[in-house]
Amino acid sequence: MKRISLALDDKLYREIENVMSIVGETNRSRFIASIIAEKISEIVQRPMASIIVYVYDHEVGEVAKNVTEIQHEFRDVIRTTTHIHLDDRNCLEVIHALGDSDRIKELVTRISRIGRGLKHLRVVNIPRLAEG
Repeated sequence: MKRISLALDDKLYREIENVMSIVGETNRSRFIASIIAEKISEIVQRPMASIIVYVYDHEVGEVAKNVTEIQHEFRDVIRTTTHIHLDDRNCLEVIHALGDSDRIKELVTRISRIGRGLKHLRVVNIPRLAEG
């Protein structure tokens, strides 16, 4: 492990402290390291794990059919999905994906393009860091 020092302006420092409080993180080094690792995983092609969360209205168009078709096309990176009914119309699904970062990004793009009926989409990428 390497130690570095980092200079931040007061506003950014306060924002970091605020976000740490919101997410319940108490270790500043771990928090900043995780943000850096996440950003690097967005830029550099490497295997990663992702959690893809979305809400859709299953009564709008063919959104449920489209979601299922997309999931079948990305079986190589999808490890599991969960589906819950929020109410009479709205469903929440969570996809656990693992594999090539470009392939996972393509999966997220395809879901985001569903358009009508898709109400919420959130992705959390976790870089798969090499041991050592």
